[in-house]
Amino acid sequence: MFVITGASGRTGRAAAVHLLSAGYPVRAVGRSARRLADLAARGAEVWEADPTDSAALTDTFRGADGIYAVIQPNYIPDHPDFGAFQDQVAASLTEAVTESGVTRVVGLSSWGARHPKGTGPVMGLHRFEQRLSAVPGVDTLWLRAGYFMENLLDHVDTATAHHRISAPFEPDLPLPFVATRDVGARAGEELATGTWHGTEVLELQGERDVSMREAVSVIAKAVRADDFTYEQTSLADFHAELRNKGVSLDVADMMAEVGGAVNSRHTRTEQPRTARTSTPTSIERFVEEEFAPRYRAARPD
Repeated sequence: MFVITGASGRTGRAAAVHLLSAGYPVRAVGRSARRLADLAARGAEVWEADPTDSAALTDTFRGADGIYAVIQPNYIPDHPDFGAFQDQVAASLTEAVTESGVTRVVGLSSWGARHPKGTGPVMGLHRFEQRLSAVPGVDTLWLRAGYFMENLLDHVDTATAHHRISAPFEPDLPLPFVATRDVGARAGEELATGTWHGTEVLELQGERDVSMREAVSVIAKAVRADDFTYEQTSLADFHAELRNKGVSLDVADMMAEVGGAVNSRHTRTEQPRTARTSTPTSIERFVEEEFAPRYRAARPD
């Protein structure tokens, strides 16, 4: 039996579906059983547990052959101290692993997590890695995922209204765009059949590197709008835009730091691109299946 934390999130749900489809028993964990109803319908055992409740998590982990450990939610826009929240969940997960006796963990992390500073919310994932990896007798595989393709979905409204996507990243900087479905599927695959021992790191870099300019070009082609443009915003303007949307100062500071870290190459992939670090979903497929339908649905005509 495998336990999936954050099972209502994108990667958690994908991990659970992958394992269930392969015939493995799955215990899906989340704060709301209602949000896990689709997994229950597929045969998952659903457990409600707050990610900060280490006692409840310990109970869910007992008897598991392995767990997928996720800090969920991975983004709380108005949180006054998101790093403290990350540390609280990381401590809870680590205590639950320790007390339950589970010996096999796949953890969700991010590109850039090798750095203790200068990477925004990824710093919390660095601390998570350090904390959980220190538990003796546990084989832990960290999936350091690249830049989620789903981040593009945040731009559907402005893309619809203005045929423009704005972000703080340099337009031609190659980014390891990766689909969350692939990250979750790999987590499930590694839990079931992985052969790692001790603590290992595996970057998931997507099907290929894609710049923001290329991503916008793919979108333009998919929605048949030749006048689509990409606009790089300054970090200061990006920060101000987040604040105007109600994002807390703490989180806005973190997200602006992400832009600076990526542009300066402080945040970058470290492992060579191989069949194992690559994933199947292309930017073209993601845009056609996920972005374009939302764009068309949002059009006023």
